[in-house]
Amino acid sequence: MGGMEKQILSIANGLIERGHNVIIISLDQQIPDLFFDANSKIQFVPISEGNASLNAGIGERIKRQKKVFKLLREKQIDVAITFMTGAYWYSAMPIRLRGIRLILAERNSPAIYDHIRIGRMRHLIFFSMVLASKITVQFESYRDRYPFYLRRRIVEIPNQIPEYFINVIPSDIKFRFVYAGRFSHQKQILELTRAFITFHKENPETILEIYGDGELKDDLERIISSYGAEKYVTVNPAVVQIDLALMGAHALLAPSLWEGFPNSVAEALSYGVPVGGFSDCDGVRDLVNHGENGWLIKRTDREKSILKLLQTIYEDRSTLPTKSVKAKISMLKYQGEGANIQWETLLRTLT
Repeated sequence: MGGMEKQILSIANGLIERGHNVIIISLDQQIPDLFFDANSKIQFVPISEGNASLNAGIGERIKRQKKVFKLLREKQIDVAITFMTGAYWYSAMPIRLRGIRLILAERNSPAIYDHIRIGRMRHLIFFSMVLASKITVQFESYRDRYPFYLRRRIVEIPNQIPEYFINVIPSDIKFRFVYAGRFSHQKQILELTRAFITFHKENPETILEIYGDGELKDDLERIISSYGAEKYVTVNPAVVQIDLALMGAHALLAPSLWEGFPNSVAEALSYGVPVGGFSDCDGVRDLVNHGENGWLIKRTDREKSILKLLQTIYEDRSTLPTKSVKAKISMLKYQGEGANIQWETLLRTLT
């Protein structure tokens, strides 16, 4: 569940509509239960024998590669697209040994290596990418974050986002902040919740609606309960259509440390909801223009800076009608069939 699943299915559907056959290989023991709707023509093949959420041993990794190698032969695959380096690492060698063209579809900004432990090995990670015929990134600004020897392989293909025809500024007395995404360290959900509880003490006519799920859900609910904040901070299940979460929202909050192409941000802007985030976050700063379709401020402290962001948005609430219009306009270039056409063009010109 999440943005990557949604975009994989969107890309697969676009390829199927253009006459391609699509097989999705996943690290599941069974065909996965999908959160988003999938085209019935997509073939799903699970290849794991153990628990895919745990680190695999050498034996399991070798078995995965053997299965991939066998599938590539049986299914007569012409092109393989691996989403993120995790899938790339267990499938790159079987793909290349079969002489199949390989695309690495990066779904995060290279800034991810500044925040995760394996980032210490970023030079080896980047060097391993020479096996890919092409590397897709979601924003042109990411190209220069890769080593010079990879840049010619890089192709920018942004995510495809829907167009919404509703553009109503809510008239509720309470100002409604919304967060929609995973409950994870990357998204800074715990810091957001603590900052909002502090913010609410001075601004009681505000509420925070949280939509999603993830590994920090218990911690999140514990914070809300310990402060008795249930009346003004609500936790709601993830929704397939984000417009259900955005309905009645004044602003979407995106306090992430890093992103690739943040779907919730793009879809909120498409819906006409301005977005607040930080100027050091790739992906968010590529979509949000401060003072135009939202707010970007400098992050100096994870929690205190979120508090400052909340204050900045609330004090600027009189500009919401203008920002809402500009938000919708700013997302026009990501709507329609542009992304699907770019994927098709990439496949046709792949050598």
